[in-house]
Amino acid sequence: MKDILKIDFKGLNSIKSRDIVKVNFSKIGSQTAIQVDFKNIEFLSRAAADELLFNQNQVASKGIPVSFINVNLEVNKMLELVRTSYSKEKQANFRFVKWLTFENEQQYEKYLLQF
Repeated sequence: MKDILKIDFKGLNSIKSRDIVKVNFSKIGSQTAIQVDFKNIEFLSRAAADELLFNQNQVASKGIPVSFINVNLEVNKMLELVRTSYSKEKQANFRFVKWLTFENEQQYEKYLLQF
C-alpha cells in the first residue's frame, strides 16, 4: 500500500499566505505520493498559489507526485493564472543596454554625429 500524505486545510475556507502552504509542506517525510485537498477552500491568493506550485515542483523533482483534489473553479483559475505567468517569464524578451563611456565631450559629440 502506498504511503500517501494528505494535506488538507481543515477549518479554512481560504488560503491567503505562503506560510500556510510552507507549514503543510514541511510535514513531508518518506511518502510515495502527496494529495493536496482543497475541500471547502473558496479563495486562494496569488502568493499562496505560487507557493503551492513551487512546492509541488520541488517535491516532484524528488520523484514524489503531488496531486490536487477537490479544486473548485476559482482556485483552479488562480492556479492556472500563476502557472501561465511562469511560462511568460521564460518567454520575455529582455533587452540589454550597452553602456557607452566617453573620455571627453568631443568623443561624445563625434559619436552622436555619426548617426
